[in-house]
Amino acid sequence: MLVAAFAVWATSCSNGGSSFVPAPDPGPGPSGSAVIVEGDIGPSGGSLFVATGADAGVAVSVPAGAVTVPTRFRVFREDSAADFPGAFPVYRFEPAALDLNGAEVTVSVRASEAFFPGTGPVLAIFSRGDEGQKWRALTSTVVDEASRLATATTQSLGEMVVWNGNLHRLFTQPHGFLDPAVGTAVESVGGVDVIVEEGSQQLQIGRGSLAAFWNAPETDNVIILHGALGSPLDFLGQEDLIENLSINYANVVLYSYPSARGVAYAANELYDQILANRKPGFGCRIVGHSLGALIGRYLLERSQTDTSRSGYDPSDPSLIPIIDKLVMMAPPNGGAASAVVPFAMLEAVVTPEERDLIQTADDLDESPTSLPVLMNASYLDNATRYHTVYGDIGTGSDGVVSVASALALPLGVGETATLFAAQHDDLHRYATSLGVAVLIGSVLQAQ
Repeated sequence: MLVAAFAVWATSCSNGGSSFVPAPDPGPGPSGSAVIVEGDIGPSGGSLFVATGADAGVAVSVPAGAVTVPTRFRVFREDSAADFPGAFPVYRFEPAALDLNGAEVTVSVRASEAFFPGTGPVLAIFSRGDEGQKWRALTSTVVDEASRLATATTQSLGEMVVWNGNLHRLFTQPHGFLDPAVGTAVESVGGVDVIVEEGSQQLQIGRGSLAAFWNAPETDNVIILHGALGSPLDFLGQEDLIENLSINYANVVLYSYPSARGVAYAANELYDQILANRKPGFGCRIVGHSLGALIGRYLLERSQTDTSRSGYDPSDPSLIPIIDKLVMMAPPNGGAASAVVPFAMLEAVVTPEERDLIQTADDLDESPTSLPVLMNASYLDNATRYHTVYGDIGTGSDGVVSVASALALPLGVGETATLFAAQHDDLHRYATSLGVAVLIGSVLQAQ
């Protein structure tokens, strides 16, 4: 089943018996959405419940005291969620901005059939107040496999979807730089740590601060880019890159992105953020692992002239003058067929119109028309020095990326390719004991 793979990898309503005092009309619902239940709930509490149809069982229960006057509650089924495939139903509970006086409201939402049977404890309701906000993971979620319903308590309403940790990493994790000077909220969902709003852990991810980063030269700054199905949380071990790079760099910052959307999507967003925030004298170096290496390449080689980039302007500058070095760890420069396998499972539930949501599957294909192959064919050696770090476990591969793929991009003068007897993730996870950290430190510091 899809989720098992990712884990390893007509209505009735009540107003609670209160006397009715008309509340302000909440207005029309979100575009592309349909109201599936609505009604007024007052100070004594009450509930709304969808009794029949495809959304049967969707409900909200409001305890006494949560509202001080009769208030119109509505639930929408969102038909056009931009972040993830339509096979995963998204509901919107309103009013999202309502202050519930600290009360715990109970919500029930339907889960995708793709999760069943046998999901175990890997699922949670993910919730956010509005588009553009971070998602929260409701750890109180209980899933009833027979009814395909997930139920949880929450102190705020908004969008709700039944999700798991790996799918959050693929589609909905925050997109942007994490500030090392500010704690990042983290939650564990089915054993997968994810970056969310209001997580039970607050972690420092990186070193230094974004404020210092945007004002510092390349000798002080490193960006780390994670891979497919990855997260900045992947680099937190004592032998990992953050610990090692922070020895020589004041600012080690990590960039988070939903990795299913593809190389160009992440690279172009990264380009726009650098262009919008850099200060005079800013510079940086990049270490990209796996898919992150391709994102680093695209950022330097194509983002400037990519007319599909949201902030595109013909006068936009190249970033090559301010990014002098790119370390590519286990780069799928010729694609990586084994990394496409989980996405192939998603293809069963993605419509042709939603194909761009899993663009990474096409980007990592090893066909002659895949993105990295085309990038190699058009590559012209530039002023940024590329350095390749790759692994071989004795099979001509690191278990994910073949040696031939890692070396598919010809290197220029002053550029290096270094082999380690290591698996794909171990290249960064055990960077100290494998000697990878010493190598990266030397190539980054070399004049």
